[in-house]
Amino acid sequence: MAVTEMQNPSSLRIKLDLGMVDGKTKVRSKTFSYVKHDASAQNVYDVAEALMELQEYQTIEVAKIDNTTLV
Repeated sequence: MAVTEMQNPSSLRIKLDLGMVDGKTKVRSKTFSYVKHDASAQNVYDVAEALMELQEYQTIEVAKIDNTTLV
């Protein structure tokens, strides 16, 4: 049987460094859902950069998480 791929909306995850707590780096992530699955990596990163400017903490990582359903 042939497998069909269905592209679902992606999401954008930004990990933030909250500093040291009890000798360990505390990390928090913010996820933004319903990103168009065909959005280019550069466009997603540009949006993440704009959002990072609004955060009070330093950004550790930016990730575009693609979501594909196999039928």
